[in-house]
Amino acid sequence: MGELAGASKVHVMVSYWWSRGDGLANHQLGQILTRAAGVDEVDLADPQSLDRALRIAVADPAVLAELEVWWQMVETRRAGNGTRNPGLGLEQSIRYLTDRLDTATMTPEVLGECRRQVAVVDKTIISAKNLPELAHPDAEMLDLLARYLEARSRVLALA
Repeated sequence: MGELAGASKVHVMVSYWWSRGDGLANHQLGQILTRAAGVDEVDLADPQSLDRALRIAVADPAVLAELEVWWQMVETRRAGNGTRNPGLGLEQSIRYLTDRLDTATMTPEVLGECRRQVAVVDKTIISAKNLPELAHPDAEMLDLLARYLEARSRVLALA
């Protein structure tokens, strides 16, 4: 792919993933573009401001490479989901734990399942500490983390 075609592809892909409205990823994008554009701050709420900053940024090969890494990271992290913050799968884990905790009988097998789920989620959170979701959590992520910690506490209290 030619240099101009590569820059155009990055410009389009960054614009696409920016438009998905992932505040966490867009925060990181704003930092990249602000450094590249040499301005105080790029207005990520303004598509024209973003477009101007991107045109400046993709002209610099180092920033172009950083933007390429950014959009690929966002695409991978979101697993192609272009609609909302993926939340590390916490919603499903919380539902799994609360469904089991709210049952009338807590058998040793169910408690073991819950403890294993907590261990898996804890490991996921620890391994994801550098992702934008945890580095710059938004209100939705903070709510998910609080709900997970509540369910986790309930499981650990049964030990």
